[in-house]
Amino acid sequence: MNNNLESQNMNSLSLTKEEQYAHDYLSAHHPKWAEAYQSVLLQARDLVSKRLIVSIYREDMINQGKNSEILSSDALPFELTSPTGKIMKMTWPKSSKILYAPISGFHAFDRIDMEGPFYFSDLNDDGNLERIVHPEQVLDVILTDAPEYKGAASDQFSDDMLNSAANMAMALSYQHLTLKDENRAMLEIIANHIDSYLRSEQAVVEGHPLHPGAKLRKGLTPEMNLLYSSEFHQPQSLKFIAIHNSLTRTQALGHTYNSVIFDAFPALEQAFNQALSKDTKADYQVMILHPWQYDEILHRDYQDEIARGLIKDIHYDTEYYAGLSFRTLMPKLPILTPHVKLSTNVHITGEIRTLSEQTTFNGPLVTKILQDIMQRDVLFQNIKTDAIPEVAGIHFYNNSDKGKYQTERSEQLGTLLRTNIYTLAADDTINLIPSSLIAYNPNQGEAVVNSLIHRAQFAGQFDSFEQAARAWLSDYAKSLLDMVIPLLVKYGIALEAHLQNAIASFNQDGTLNRMFIRDFEGLRIDEAQLNRSGYSTKNFHEKSRILTNKPTSVFNKAFYSTVQNHLGELILTIAQHTDNSIQFENALWSEVRILIQDKFKEMRETHEIDEARLNEIESIFFDEKIDYKCVTTMRLEDEAHEYTYVKVDNPLHNKK
Repeated sequence: MNNNLESQNMNSLSLTKEEQYAHDYLSAHHPKWAEAYQSVLLQARDLVSKRLIVSIYREDMINQGKNSEILSSDALPFELTSPTGKIMKMTWPKSSKILYAPISGFHAFDRIDMEGPFYFSDLNDDGNLERIVHPEQVLDVILTDAPEYKGAASDQFSDDMLNSAANMAMALSYQHLTLKDENRAMLEIIANHIDSYLRSEQAVVEGHPLHPGAKLRKGLTPEMNLLYSSEFHQPQSLKFIAIHNSLTRTQALGHTYNSVIFDAFPALEQAFNQALSKDTKADYQVMILHPWQYDEILHRDYQDEIARGLIKDIHYDTEYYAGLSFRTLMPKLPILTPHVKLSTNVHITGEIRTLSEQTTFNGPLVTKILQDIMQRDVLFQNIKTDAIPEVAGIHFYNNSDKGKYQTERSEQLGTLLRTNIYTLAADDTINLIPSSLIAYNPNQGEAVVNSLIHRAQFAGQFDSFEQAARAWLSDYAKSLLDMVIPLLVKYGIALEAHLQNAIASFNQDGTLNRMFIRDFEGLRIDEAQLNRSGYSTKNFHEKSRILTNKPTSVFNKAFYSTVQNHLGELILTIAQHTDNSIQFENALWSEVRILIQDKFKEMRETHEIDEARLNEIESIFFDEKIDYKCVTTMRLEDEAHEYTYVKVDNPLHNKK
């Protein structure tokens, strides 16, 4: 956006400590990248500020959702433009400031998108504008007007934003350099790559679309960020160790843990045998470590076990690449070894991303239950959806460790194996992480989802983009809802099927071939409901956070991840590609409403689900108001695992 106010000279912009660290590294090793880094720095900061300001309004922090004003840009005493002609005005009385945020769109679930640059004015001199140059300035007014948020959590949140802004600039500047001569749509770049799925993971450079810590990588130097983050496309060598049986807990699907991992990785068993004497081989299990965890944590915290020969190196070479989630890695085609989820002590989007003990232990157990349900239950016949199996898991466990120390050490070393997508997807398909559907090449501008719809429009001979989009979105949404809703209603299983936890497989004509849902770490299970459905949870890990007796928590997990996040981001992106985005967004939500109504009708016709339960959950789906997860409030209140919600308007509600 080119506001007249933006002509202020920003050449004297001072760097934060995190930014200086990154810039110094790039200047020494990649001078052209360092120049690009400086050129995108304000843009990167604005993207973090945007996420914070949008959260303030949407989460009604300090009553700003209720008290903010939406003004026409021509009603302001200064010139400030926006794509909608509307400006958000937030008044901060204790700080004596007014914040002005240009509005780029009005969307479902009370979401108002904004875009930088953002400005402060003095409460007593509204014509004197100050360009907001860092999200820290916004956090300062929050803490001044709401000092109850001050404390360790807000200090950490501040550090997180400083880190996220510096890393956002690294990601944007790398994209700027690598795509500077590339004018193809992002879909064409991905689809013509040797491995469309891997390239789609690498295409998501901005991270989480709503989280202020979207690019948080605390614990990494700039060099480590370059080596280990997905957007920089760098190969990594996984580390393999042999760990004594007495220090492990394992779980596998149908076989012993070691037999699964030996079968998955060619020549690994031979390397394992070379690392151990013949008479001790039966006493050890194989564990895969992230190279960062191997270098930074293993020899720091497990020296005694290494010295006693209970942990040994296995010399085995394999080349993997980071996915968007950082700790999930995958090979590049034509290699078909499993995707791996590994523990790292790196702080990413609000949490240190070690692997909980329940993740590695429960993954195969959840997989077995899902496979049995989908094979037996008629509700899952003839749907275009599957779960990606988690076939084996292992974590460190020393029975002599106690309390928090035991948990910490167990979570730092863990491995989960997940079936490679290319052994599940049909040939000649384009396989994408749905997070990439909203990504685009800045030189071309068209989001991947809209490029797919254009392909489908041409192939299906639709008269308009809008007509093709309704058909495309309905087919896509149905694939998600066909699996998520019956699992929730009938079995009490809430899949966490957000944009990052699925893989969408598309035909060359842009239509959906199949949807795959993955990652069972963050799902929620109504334990009593699953037990009533005939599935025992007695073998689940004793620290299982996924098991709960709170049905509301289970519903919110399914609804937020699938409807608000996954479908919400896609619908927003599709609607923005049309001339009347608000009207078309409502039309797309009407398509989703019809799909959900049809699914409840189908479930009723089986006569296998309690009518009262059906009615209760259905009424929540279509209620006038629905819970929205407060990603920023949770961080300031230091509640990473206990979710905070506000009520927002529900686009699925059928206004009479």
